[in-house]
Amino acid sequence: MNPNTMLELFEQGVNLYSNPKLLNYKGIDKQWHSLSSEETLERIRKIALGFSSLGIQKGDRVCILSEGRPEWNLCDLALLTIGGILVPLHTTQPPYQIEFILADSDPEYIIISNRSLFDRISSLLEKAGLQEKVIVFENLPPIPHSKTLDEVEEAGMKKEKRNPDLYQELRSRVKAEDLATIIYTYSDSGAPRGVMLTHKNLISNVLSCSRQFSIKSGEDAALSYLPLSHVFERTIFFVYLYHQIEIYYVESLEKLLQNLKEVKPTLMTTVPRLLEKTEEGILKKAQKLPFLGKIFAEKLLSAAKQYDPEKPSTFKQKLTRSFSNLILFQKLRRSFGGRLKVMISGGAKLKPELARLFLAAGILVLQGYGLTETSPVIAVNLPQKNRIGSVGAPIPEVLVKIAEDQEILVQGPNVMKGYFKNEEGTKKALEGGWFHTGDTGHLDSDGFLFITGRKKNLMKNSGGKYIAPLMIEKILKSSEYISGALTVGEGRKFVSALIFPNIQALKKLPELNHSNAENDADFLQRPEIQNFYDQLIQKMNHQLSKWEAIKKFYLIPDPAPFNSEMENLSIHSKRKQIEEKYRSVIESFYE
Repeated sequence: MNPNTMLELFEQGVNLYSNPKLLNYKGIDKQWHSLSSEETLERIRKIALGFSSLGIQKGDRVCILSEGRPEWNLCDLALLTIGGILVPLHTTQPPYQIEFILADSDPEYIIISNRSLFDRISSLLEKAGLQEKVIVFENLPPIPHSKTLDEVEEAGMKKEKRNPDLYQELRSRVKAEDLATIIYTYSDSGAPRGVMLTHKNLISNVLSCSRQFSIKSGEDAALSYLPLSHVFERTIFFVYLYHQIEIYYVESLEKLLQNLKEVKPTLMTTVPRLLEKTEEGILKKAQKLPFLGKIFAEKLLSAAKQYDPEKPSTFKQKLTRSFSNLILFQKLRRSFGGRLKVMISGGAKLKPELARLFLAAGILVLQGYGLTETSPVIAVNLPQKNRIGSVGAPIPEVLVKIAEDQEILVQGPNVMKGYFKNEEGTKKALEGGWFHTGDTGHLDSDGFLFITGRKKNLMKNSGGKYIAPLMIEKILKSSEYISGALTVGEGRKFVSALIFPNIQALKKLPELNHSNAENDADFLQRPEIQNFYDQLIQKMNHQLSKWEAIKKFYLIPDPAPFNSEMENLSIHSKRKQIEEKYRSVIESFYE
């Protein structure tokens, strides 16, 4: 019988398997510590009752701002147990976005892990009226007017003594159709919008994903390094909990390689950026080899990037892989702990050659596809059914069809209830009973889904972060010295921009002498002009998050992309034409 709530899902896993080392984390003593399945359940009960003692009721919203750690998941499940709605915040989110989310979601409380994060948003808490509604994991140095999680649990135990049946009563009120979370994601304009997901949405995705993979309690272990505020990592975390496998929280991104060697995980989720960094590391090591060794290593890497698991290998290919294994790939596998069976890549497009490289190295990287609105998984490749270049076949119970304009449409129990306080956006996204993803693609004859582009005006970098180009371009064009701008960064490491300067405005600046310049192109290449725009863009970057900041730019004197010939084209078509015209410039940003 399928569970109706997230707590029931977790309890089913505990009843079937149970694990003495379920949640594992590094303590102050730098040693690994564990919470068993039973200890985890008990903590969830105490925190749930503690939340109730604070007056948090079914339907109330609570924000959380924290790095990945056991308390994150304990608070998540405790809140869901009493019918609360968790609103995650990203620790890297810029203040203006957090301010919007606090105002829009209107939470009863906010959970913050430490003093550093509290200090970063303390002024926003005051604006939102939350300065005395803070729950913290760490209270050194003390955070004024806050309650520690330990104090919350103690209050819960006192309340249970007065009413022993309270816990069962509270959890019995929660239904499958109740909201579990509101996760804010980007819209085309750059303003966040809240995706409403129910217990049923999340459970359907967890169970469908679980049926796709062989995961065994007592055998498998996972290392969690992606933010739990992202629906991808959070849902996969629920899969781990359902199967009761050992879960280890990474200490920090800086300690990721060290933790991989210590934990030796068999399962892991990632974004393409980590794989790109790993490839860059291999290439750097190859460059340091003697001349002949360098040439040989580069040939081996080139051959690995041609590997296709669906085609039989020739004798020469098998021999090449044997050499690659001896010279390059044994160390690579050891750097990931040596036991890795499967790594699921999501959040952004995985380059096919990168997937082939890792597969040839004996590390199975499988690409999947999903969105926050779909809880998130729509499709995923499988160990026994892996077509490189695709994002896999749709998971059980999820239907995918391709519209006339090639947009990917999705239907299933994982599709969101709607956007919070946004009826118009909800109607548009769910028009005709199908969720409109905003991505374009096609299904091949074997049912594998391929993503070909994006209909909506959003980009995703290789780290899986959404970027709203129109919002960035609006900021750039707010300067009188910029007539037009086009930002690029889809599937890339960082954002770059083509800048179309207002040359007439520039010429009026006495410090930027236009005399002796043969033409506008010559004028724009002068060091003082480049420096002027560099300083201008650096100032504008302060209005953007770290991943939205423009790292490279190029000044173009040609105003042609903005002339009347393109007036009747859609924004998407305009962008495509401009990108094609300046393809060589764009590629130079990332060489």
